[in-house]
Amino acid sequence: MSDDALRLALVVGYLALAAGVVVARVNPSPGYDASIYASTPFVYWAGFGLAVALGLGVAVFGRRVTRALGVALAGLAMLTFLGLPFLRGTYFYGSGDALTHLGLAKSLLRTDFAFMDLIYPGGHSLAIFLSEAMGVPLRHGLMYAMMTASVVSLVFVPLAVWAVVPDGRAVGLAVFTAMLMLPMNNISTHPGFHSYTLTTLYFPFVLYLTFKHITRGAEDETLPEWASAVSLVAPIALGATVFYHPQVAIDVLILLFTVFAVGYVLRRRTETAGAAGATGTTRTFDHRLLTGQVLALAVIFTAWAVQHQQTFIFAENLTNSVTGFLQTGEGAGQIAQDRGKSADSLNISLEVLFVKLFGISFLYTLLAGGLVLKEVLGGVLRDRSGDDSEMAVTYIGFSALTLGPFFAAQFVGNVSSYFFRHLGFAMVLIGVLGAIALYKAVTEYGSALSGGARVASVLLAVLVLTGSLVAFYPSPYIYLPSSETPESQFVGYDATFKHQAEEVPVAKVRIGASRFTDALTTTVPGRLLWSPNKTEFDSIENLTKYRENERTDHPGYYLVVSERDKGREVKGFHGIRYQREDFREIDGAVTPRLSRVQTNGDYRLYYVDQEGLVNTTD
Repeated sequence: MSDDALRLALVVGYLALAAGVVVARVNPSPGYDASIYASTPFVYWAGFGLAVALGLGVAVFGRRVTRALGVALAGLAMLTFLGLPFLRGTYFYGSGDALTHLGLAKSLLRTDFAFMDLIYPGGHSLAIFLSEAMGVPLRHGLMYAMMTASVVSLVFVPLAVWAVVPDGRAVGLAVFTAMLMLPMNNISTHPGFHSYTLTTLYFPFVLYLTFKHITRGAEDETLPEWASAVSLVAPIALGATVFYHPQVAIDVLILLFTVFAVGYVLRRRTETAGAAGATGTTRTFDHRLLTGQVLALAVIFTAWAVQHQQTFIFAENLTNSVTGFLQTGEGAGQIAQDRGKSADSLNISLEVLFVKLFGISFLYTLLAGGLVLKEVLGGVLRDRSGDDSEMAVTYIGFSALTLGPFFAAQFVGNVSSYFFRHLGFAMVLIGVLGAIALYKAVTEYGSALSGGARVASVLLAVLVLTGSLVAFYPSPYIYLPSSETPESQFVGYDATFKHQAEEVPVAKVRIGASRFTDALTTTVPGRLLWSPNKTEFDSIENLTKYRENERTDHPGYYLVVSERDKGREVKGFHGIRYQREDFREIDGAVTPRLSRVQTNGDYRLYYVDQEGLVNTTD
């Protein structure tokens, strides 16, 4: 393909992306929608898709500068995708844990508690810094913190690959891999503010520093032989991992110790073979060991973790879960079983759900597994130390033997949700291996591909990227609602809590209103936060008789009904617990027992009068 045609493709791609961004920006979301994909204008998706396709195409057919511009176009398109909540004018993107983290960040900013009082204050501190530096609300600071971590992943996954495979083609393939956002699974890692997810996205930076150090890619003649320029900043980067989330720090510590142990064994093996003259040639092992990094992280983690009660609670829960499983053989993968039951209730094949959530990750796992078998069993351990890329594969391959049991231990009992967190972490390593595997395949077979085959490879890449990104944001496609929380919710709950009568409970579907007490830093006793289940919500009669508990004597309660709840339940969760008719019946009810006392359009508060219907004196 001629250079002129490639330049024209770049111009068209950049213009299409710009047009899509402008249209998305000038057409903000009017309110809550269960799918950010459906609510975003088609023009944006057309511009995004065209930019990605042309960017990848130019990267495949171009050379040097042109290839770099193609990769940059695809990467820029990915940035706009990650920034969709901002483009859509979202008030706050996040629900569940993200609302609690918003409240924690507010409390930290107001110095209600100190940095040392929170076990993972790093992400909240980053959000506060971004909020203050950019002059934006703190809720946007949390959103920018997640986007910053995503950009770190986009940049340092390719750089980590480049550190061991200094070839532009490898970097391009690693950029594509990073664009897939493989760590995101929407079970235990989320695009809304989530400390573990943020730390996982930050981890590629630590991996890049690790590779630069062990491969002697950052030499400084003024330093001792065992040190490198990056080793001077390693304690800061590793310490940040602890402050962002200690669970990720445990994963990193296990990984670094494995790399150290493998390097130590191979160095001794090489020295022994050289001394014995077994090969007839001089053999050397040039990689540095990670002695200092392992010790630094171990000391920082231990010093930090022992100060927090959550560390001992986590250790106790993990121990009890593993012990219980070994004794009874029950409890494995409880969260997976729960997802399976939910899928069955909607007549959804669990296999289809797996493909949607993990299909692309599974393909990369196959690539990574094949590469490990080829490099580790096929050569490095048998008779040679291997080049940097082969040694990187060896290090990561052996880390599966140490990280694997730790991850598996968290697939049982009441900590099974943690397994999918650690799976997100593992996907960073698998992504790096997958990118190296693709590079080796391109190096070996790429020159033999015809023009048509290259076009087909671009189309395949676009399909793979689509299959991954369509499951990045929660949406009805993966049987989840959007995590957006509109302004009406904050305003509505704030007014409710401020004017809440003494001892009157507040009820809300699914998990209750506790997350909003966190986000608004309001104190409401847990006994007054109710959540009616499916059968209690399906008729006015049941609602008027509903009592979550008898820990208040007040004969009645407040009931929150909102467009957000309706969209989440009916569209996002496909009516698995609550149906559209349930919400309609409440809004259209004419009964002296149900009175609307507050509304802002999207948020409606009813008072359910139970005087004479229930006994509150027992």
